[in-house]
Amino acid sequence: MVLLGVLFTAVAHSLFIKGLTNVKAQTASIIASLEPVYGIIFAVIILSEIPTLRVVIGGSIILGATFYTTIKSKTPLPIPE
Repeated sequence: MVLLGVLFTAVAHSLFIKGLTNVKAQTASIIASLEPVYGIIFAVIILSEIPTLRVVIGGSIILGATFYTTIKSKTPLPIPE
């Protein structure tokens, strides 16, 4: 439990916060929102775990929202008259 708490939580979050100084906040937010999807992919690869339909749908919703937000932020805002 100490290893889990110190290494995989405290150190990981400290590195994430330190990394925020090198990237834009929007990029960091997108990376953080995709963490559940990374978890699903690593579970399939490393543990040979087959995701259920609900897990796939949830991951698809996360990916869809992320892509929508990314595309929407790249389109210029209309100039009010």
